[in-house]
Amino acid sequence: YHCPMPKIFYVQLTVGNNEFFGEGKTRQAARHNAAMKALQALQNEPIPEKSHQNGESGKEMDDDKDANKSEISLVFEIALKRNMPVSFEVIKESGPPHMKSFVTRVSVGEFSAEGEGNSKKLSKKRAATTVLQELKKLPPLPVVEKPKLFFKKRPKTIVKAGPEYGQGMNPISRLAQIQQAKKEKEPDYVLLSERGMPRRREFVMQVKVGNEVATGTGPNKKIAKKNAAEAMLLQLGYKASTSLQDQLEKTGENKGWSGPKAGFPEPPNNTPKGILHLSPDVYQEMEASRHKVISGTTLGYLSPKDMNQPSSSFFSISPTSNSSATIARELLMNGTSPTAEAIGLKGSSPTPPCSPVQPSKQLEYLARIQGFQ
Repeated sequence: YHCPMPKIFYVQLTVGNNEFFGEGKTRQAARHNAAMKALQALQNEPIPEKSHQNGESGKEMDDDKDANKSEISLVFEIALKRNMPVSFEVIKESGPPHMKSFVTRVSVGEFSAEGEGNSKKLSKKRAATTVLQELKKLPPLPVVEKPKLFFKKRPKTIVKAGPEYGQGMNPISRLAQIQQAKKEKEPDYVLLSERGMPRRREFVMQVKVGNEVATGTGPNKKIAKKNAAEAMLLQLGYKASTSLQDQLEKTGENKGWSGPKAGFPEPPNNTPKGILHLSPDVYQEMEASRHKVISGTTLGYLSPKDMNQPSSSFFSISPTSNSSATIARELLMNGTSPTAEAIGLKGSSPTPPCSPVQPSKQLEYLARIQGFQ
């Protein structure tokens, strides 16, 4: 019988400048044998200094980066670092149209080189490659450490949430800022209810801060929220956001005419709704214009004392007034006209006695009387 000889595998292992040979019955065993020999030999060798190793690795990394870049890009980069001007120029074109040859010259500061190729791009690349070899011979630039940017930490703005803090501010913003200063949860607003007629709605808003609860009402959600915040501030022991005098001034400003400032005085609270009180100047102008249109009708301006008394009609009508004007005023103020009814009973009324007047007609009449459009 022929006895086959077992195969032996040989492996060569290179570590740095050292070579090690390993053998084994399998390829894996041979590799292990070579590795064991390398470990035994290298264990006793001193570890090289890190700075040298880092420098080498840094150079290798730079070489790897440069390998991915084109020669033209590298020329521009080096020139930029050394503040050197770069210029590429095609100095020669030769050959027939289908086989042209181009010669490109590159100048980088003091250095210049030429490259030839069958296209402008190729000749430019070859010129850059030639000049790059010369540029790499230059001594390396000194490394300048960049100063570390120091960012000054801004001090946190501490809001002193005293009882007088934020007077004159919007109560909603003021309450939110106070809660932030206290590092507590922001106020929580909830709409509780809506009530009233469609054109005269009233909204009730509730605000919750911790365990404290306060409510506020208003003709819209915004004002209701504002009033709720104001109530909560007073409940927490803070002073009112706006003084009483400022509030009165504001209401006076808001109720004034937004166009030419005629200076309407604020109507007293106890007078019926829908009555405008006119200043003496405006009244006199109105009276003069009305005398041109309507003859025989006289109006008496009410004194402030008369204004304060709740009265069904604003204008005091003289006995010599026109009956139609009287009927219109009564309908405007009350919706019904006793004068019209009285005339109707006599049978001399040109209009139906108890016909209700439309609001649009009332508004037209009121605008015409006061000289508005």
